[in-house]
Amino acid sequence: MEHNKGLVKSTSPYRPWNLVFYSAFENQKLAKDFERYLKTGSGKAFAYKRLLNSEVLKKDSSRGENGIPKL
Repeated sequence: MEHNKGLVKSTSPYRPWNLVFYSAFENQKLAKDFERYLKTGSGKAFAYKRLLNSEVLKKDSSRGENGIPKL
């Protein structure tokens, strides 16, 4: 919600955002650790291979290098 309203400086230029994956964690530390992992090179590869469907990749592939959308 904050991202689509433009309240987050780093994500506002890329609006609108659509939720494509949701995950719940037992505690905040696990959630933050997973978020940090997804921002790494291997985490991005995991996300695009396992979490996103091909339609999302086709739509967003023009945003990044080598066919991988930017996060």
